[in-house]
Amino acid sequence: MFALSVIAAASALLRVASATDVMAHFMVQNAYAYDVDQWKTDIASAQQVGIDGFALNWIPPDCQAGLDWTVDAIDDAFTAAESMGFKLMHSFDMSYSTCDIYWNQTFMQDIISKYAGNSAAYRWNSNMLVSTYGGDQVEQYGNEFFQGLKDNMKDSNPITLAPGLTTYSMGAQDNPTTEAASLITDYPSIDGYLNWQAWPLNVLANLTVTPDQAFQSALKSAGRSGPYIMAVSPWQYKDLNDGNPLDTWVAYSDTLFPDRFKSLVSNDAIQPDIIELLTWNDFCESHYIRDLPSQDVTATDYVELGDMGAYVWGQNHAPWRIVAKYYISWWKNGSPPAITMDQVVFWHRIHPKATECSGGSSTAVRNAAMPDDAVFAWALVSETSTISITVGSNQYWTFEADSTGPTMGMVPFPAYVSSDGVTPQVAIVRDGVNVHIGSSTQAISTSCDYQNFNPVVSLVGDGMNTGS
Repeated sequence: MFALSVIAAASALLRVASATDVMAHFMVQNAYAYDVDQWKTDIASAQQVGIDGFALNWIPPDCQAGLDWTVDAIDDAFTAAESMGFKLMHSFDMSYSTCDIYWNQTFMQDIISKYAGNSAAYRWNSNMLVSTYGGDQVEQYGNEFFQGLKDNMKDSNPITLAPGLTTYSMGAQDNPTTEAASLITDYPSIDGYLNWQAWPLNVLANLTVTPDQAFQSALKSAGRSGPYIMAVSPWQYKDLNDGNPLDTWVAYSDTLFPDRFKSLVSNDAIQPDIIELLTWNDFCESHYIRDLPSQDVTATDYVELGDMGAYVWGQNHAPWRIVAKYYISWWKNGSPPAITMDQVVFWHRIHPKATECSGGSSTAVRNAAMPDDAVFAWALVSETSTISITVGSNQYWTFEADSTGPTMGMVPFPAYVSSDGVTPQVAIVRDGVNVHIGSSTQAISTSCDYQNFNPVVSLVGDGMNTGS
């Protein structure tokens, strides 16, 4: 039996509660089958976690053929959100460099104003808050575009603009102070900022809050009145299978989710105005926390994923909402919540990283060597317990947990994994008795039809308690 190195949350280090809003990034293009009731279902699940609203990411309806339905989907979302005390804000997707018709200021003004009287519209300093994904790398947009939109709306429905400009977010991973200063200089139109880079950028290192600190400080020093929005995400892997190595990559994400949250609650190094979870339902980038969508074409949450479904279907992430719920409560209230249940959330990839699969991208997965071949476990227990994990021949590895806060451990994949596979098993042991025991929903195997760096997330213990 081996003892695991244990990473315990510093529950004694409490921060003073400040702004408390948590938004989840929602991909509207994955909601084409939604009706109002389905929006309500998703909203209820999000509210159970402590999420206050969705940031609605959507493409210009005329950018590509067949997107006319998105305007109706936005309408349904506001109808549902208003009835449930939930908030919504627009996060206009400005990343498409090829578009039949790009975003234009008149349409954006009209769509923002349409919901100005809706109680679900998220506001900042009384203005409607508007965000983006991108807007800095496509020539049709940029500072003048943003300023024009603000000028058009200032006399009717003024907006506070906090875009997510990816060039600066990526650059800040190496040069945070310089990039933050450049952002302020290059974009005098913006009021706040969403730092989109929620994953380590091509490095085998944990993400730090240094870029967040730099952006927030630059906004404050420049007298900008908008919010600093800090992104938190559990994972990043995508394989568009298009032959472009830039579209097939994994970020070092092994313990990203709890680590990023702990940076918010364990000290005063960073206190963002808003947290934005990336994401609720971006399945093809592997950072969803929503339940998997239906594969039934008649279902209201049906999503067609194409090739990407090969690394999404079966890869449940819903138990990660337990992790989010715990830390969101802590962040909002300034102290860790009482632990009343026994829950071990654990995750792993489903084949060793050196495995050659029969399908998947024709290019190598960028950063494929970075993830550890391991099972990671995050434990919340109401009483002192031993967490026991077995992964094939690595049997009964243990770590200790108690009611003072979450504890984390890991067990490597065994040196040999067959094509038949091994299924990780986790037990919560108290006074020599297995209080809870269960297995992963998927095995780890060297037999794989499609290259997959997307983890599967499982739960042992008491129920989800997240509304799912």
